[in-house]
Amino acid sequence: MAVAIDLGTVKVLVIDDQEFVRTIVRKMLQQIGVGTVVEAHDGTSGLEMAERELPDVVICDVQMRPVDGFGFVRSLRGLPHGGAMPVILLTAHSDAATVARARDLNVEAFLAKPVLPPALKEKIVQVLSTARR
Repeated sequence: MAVAIDLGTVKVLVIDDQEFVRTIVRKMLQQIGVGTVVEAHDGTSGLEMAERELPDVVICDVQMRPVDGFGFVRSLRGLPHGGAMPVILLTAHSDAATVARARDLNVEAFLAKPVLPPALKEKIVQVLSTARR
């Protein structure tokens, strides 16, 4: 049985070191009906934001400095609430090595850049449905 997801009640944390990417993703999230969007400019501030805001889903870029997406997820998984927090990685590279690293860190999903709203909505609903079972 499918779990009904009301995106209006969902809080998403977007982590990307490029402001224009965060802006585009935020606008798409608002377009698909996500209720709350919070942002962080790198993995370190993303970790602080994840602890403070307790988002339902994290959308995180893979290639960032000084802490990349994998470093962020590794640290997140060590937090009390971070172990089960769904993460969607944004990447331009979905090669086998990247996918294997993500799987080792229990990353729930990937989105290839450039992201389109229907794919974004589908992935969010997918990871939330799995997390809420």
